[in-house]
Amino acid sequence: MFNKILVAIDHSPVNKQVFDQGLALAKADQANLILLHVLSNEEADIPLLSPYFVQHQDRCLHDEPPIMQLGNEVYGQERSDVKQQGIKLLRSFAEKAMYANNYTNSAIATGIATEFSQITGHPSSTICEFAKSCQADLIVMGRRGYSGLKDIFLGNVSNYVVHHAPCSVLLVQPSMS
Repeated sequence: MFNKILVAIDHSPVNKQVFDQGLALAKADQANLILLHVLSNEEADIPLLSPYFVQHQDRCLHDEPPIMQLGNEVYGQERSDVKQQGIKLLRSFAEKAMYANNYTNSAIATGIATEFSQITGHPSSTICEFAKSCQADLIVMGRRGYSGLKDIFLGNVSNYVVHHAPCSVLLVQPSMS
């Protein structure tokens, strides 16, 4: 039996499957559902750190303050947009977890206590640390299926979590469609 199920959400194609698996388990055990999105430079939509944040002028691409200020503003807006997209995604999944559609298409309460968080960090260690801090009994997450050189260069979040998590881990394979 699980009491707290942590579902790691990102913007990958397996995302809906991961959420559906976590929700099904939470319904079966009447467990609390905790949705987590980690903002990371590893996600495709995250803008990389602005070169204008560097403190020393000899390290910047431009040394003119108006250009530096504009660069920082554009970066800040892009980063803010990505954060808002993450919150919107989490909120939509949380609403789906709290209400299910019955056969007459009217929403009914599921009784599943659901909360969500968005944290900036490296996904693998952040997921493990968050699971420990919220005392999760299970982590549900997807895997992208990297192997060989891709795994070496891009890292493998699911592999790290499986080996360092403070609880059980359920990996959801991408569907073959």
